Amino acid sequence: MMISFCVLAGDELAGRYLNHLLSLAKLTPTLVDRAKLIFLVEPQKISPEELARIPEEAPPRARIIAVSHKRKTLSFGHLKISYFKRPFTPERLYSFLEEELNCRFPLSPEEYRHPFIGEDEKIIKIREAIPVLARLPEPILLFGPKGVGKELLARHIHAYRQGRFVKFATSALPEEMIDPLLFGFGPGVIKKVKKAKEGAFAKVEDGVLYLENIENLPLSTQQRLLLFLENGYFYPLGSKEPVYSKAKLILSLSTPPEQLLKEGRLLPELFFKLAEFTLHLPPLRERLIDLPLLAQHFLESYAWVYRREIVSISLKLFERFLLYPWPKNVAELEEVVKDIVIWGEEKVLKEKFTRAPSIKLKFRNLEEMLTRLLEERELREQIESSHKDRGVNRTGSR
Repeated sequence: MMISFCVLAGDELAGRYLNHLLSLAKLTPTLVDRAKLIFLVEPQKISPEELARIPEEAPPRARIIAVSHKRKTLSFGHLKISYFKRPFTPERLYSFLEEELNCRFPLSPEEYRHPFIGEDEKIIKIREAIPVLARLPEPILLFGPKGVGKELLARHIHAYRQGRFVKFATSALPEEMIDPLLFGFGPGVIKKVKKAKEGAFAKVEDGVLYLENIENLPLSTQQRLLLFLENGYFYPLGSKEPVYSKAKLILSLSTPPEQLLKEGRLLPELFFKLAEFTLHLPPLRERLIDLPLLAQHFLESYAWVYRREIVSISLKLFERFLLYPWPKNVAELEEVVKDIVIWGEEKVLKEKFTRAPSIKLKFRNLEEMLTRLLEERELREQIESSHKDRGVNRTGSR
């Protein structure tokens, strides 16, 4: 069932974010005169002239949905109107609309709760590849610097499959415990442990096993992984009997693979085995078109979590956002926006963005900023020049 919609926004960025979420739910954007749903974002900020045209232009059965942090009584003649309160999470929005429309959106559970936000071409291609890659039995390699969203992407892939999702991270593990916890072990293999114990491979059964930062795995463990990928079985420590598994592996790297191969930290045979299906998640500084959307996403979500009045991020702070290199990527942006919700924008400006930028971006308003991000290469070149002035290492990972 095709559901068409139109968004009229008194808050430009909130309107764009809402439009993005609706498009992710496979609703179709259109004009007022063709829309089944007409969303009014902060209608008190929309001009009276524009509001007055709605009853004249809208189809007879169109429905009006006012999205606002404060309810304002509206009337549009014969058109039915509903109210949806900000702040909101994607899950609240989708649940509200499904109840209003008596339908179910074609979304996986992960897309419903934690959508993969982004309009950058690379992100769109990754989203389109998720259902296809999920159906394949082959392993998938995700690589990109820390904080870009590799685990979120792994969970989105899993959401299109059946079975468990088990994450295996080695960051806090002593090296000698990695193999036992990953592959399991027989009785007496580990001192003071008399019983055999299953590892992550056995626990996941036919689900998805997500191995985070495999560059931290010893080469001997990487060799065991290669054995599994080539033969479909593994050996628990201390056992001579192979254990067959239908687990789908998703593995991640936070360091460029060519650097790991050069340093001898990644088994070449393992990398070439994984190279068939790889996804590269770009750092945030290479997808600045998505920064305003991501900021609005975190702003709505944390305002809802902390029961705070929704606030708008100022144009001044967005200009600082664009000129900041974001070494910790999307994860860092999330923390900054969370602090804005809790402590306020002024405190974040003083504590996080103390250094004055080497250039100034002069926008008349937020709409102009969003348009220039979409259309102008010159703006991106200015921003990249600012990053270089800060001495950012654009080829490494953190």
